[in-house]
Amino acid sequence: MTVSSGDTPVPRVTVVDSTLRDGSHAKRHRFTVEDVRAVAVALDGAGVPWVEVSHGDGLGGSSFNYGLSLVDERVLIAAAADVLTTSRLAVLLLPGIGTKDDLVRARDLGAELVRVATHCTEADIAPQHLGLARDLGMTAVGFLMMAHLADPEALAVQARMTRPAPCCPAAPSSGSRPSGPPSRPTSRSASTAT
Repeated sequence: MTVSSGDTPVPRVTVVDSTLRDGSHAKRHRFTVEDVRAVAVALDGAGVPWVEVSHGDGLGGSSFNYGLSLVDERVLIAAAADVLTTSRLAVLLLPGIGTKDDLVRARDLGAELVRVATHCTEADIAPQHLGLARDLGMTAVGFLMMAHLADPEALAVQARMTRPAPCCPAAPSSGSRPSGPPSRPTSRSASTAT
C-alpha cells in the first residue's frame, strides 16, 4: 500500500510493537499483569498504533516445549486491552502452536489484528487462520519468519499465499544472511583465536 507525496509514491508504514510478545523471550515468559499494563500505557501514550501481546511464541505457546508463562496470556491480553485508549491490540499466531480457538478467545478479549507467522517456506499453512481472522472482523496479516533462509523470489511466492492479507512482512528472526559465500577463517585468524 502506498500514499502519495507529490509525484513520488511513498510506502505506508504501520508500526506493530512486539515488546509484550517477543520481549517475553528475554524475560523467560515472566511478564506480570503489572508489566503489561505499564508497557501498554507507555506505548499507548507514545501513539504506537498496534501493541502485540501474547506468549513469545504466539497464542498457545505456553508449554513445556516453548516455555511456560508466569501468567496466562489471556489474562495479559485482557490487561492490555483494559488500558489501551488509542493503540489497538494485536496478537501473533503460529499455526500448529496456536489454534483457531485461541484466536477466537483473543478476539473476544479485544485483539483486532493477528499476525499469522509461518516459516518463510511454509506460508501455505496460513490461509485457514487468516480467513478465520477476517471472518471474525480482525485485520489479518501474514508474517514470514526466518526470511534469511530464502531468496527474494521465493519470499514473494510465499507472500502471495497469504492474499488477500493487506501485507506480508518478512523478518530474518535470527539475524540476517551476509551477502556472498560464507567466510572461512584464515590460518592467521584460526591461530590467533583464543
